[in-house]
Amino acid sequence: MLNWLKNTLSKSIWHTLAMIIIMLVAGPEIMISMELMAIVEVLGASTFVAMYFSGLKLFICNCWDKFKTFESHSFFFIPSFDALKQMPSLFIHAIPERTIVIAYLCVLIGCTLCLYINIAFPTTTG
Repeated sequence: MLNWLKNTLSKSIWHTLAMIIIMLVAGPEIMISMELMAIVEVLGASTFVAMYFSGLKLFICNCWDKFKTFESHSFFFIPSFDALKQMPSLFIHAIPERTIVIAYLCVLIGCTLCLYINIAFPTTTG
C-alpha cells in the first residue's frame, strides 16, 4: 500500500515539475494559447471560419476589381437580371473580350507546342 502511494506521489511530483519547466520555457506563448482555446470555446469555430471567409472575399473582390480594370477598354459589363429579361442580347456584352482572346491564344500556343513535341519525340508502341 505504501509503495503504491510512494510511486503515485513520485510520479505526480515529476509531472508537476515537468509542467513548471514547460511553463518557464514557453513563457507567454502558453497564456496566448490558453486564451485562444478559451476564445474558440466561447465564440465557436464558426466565427473563425467567418473571419477566414471574409478575408477570402476581400481578396476575391480585389482580384475582381483588377479584372474589371483590365477589361475596361472592351465592351465588358455585367447587366442586371431585369435588363437581361428584357433584352437577352445584352448577354453577349458580358463576355470579357480581352480575357477570351488571351485564353484562345494560350490554347493555340499550348496545342502547337504539344504537336511539335509529338513530332520531335514520337512515341513508339509495340
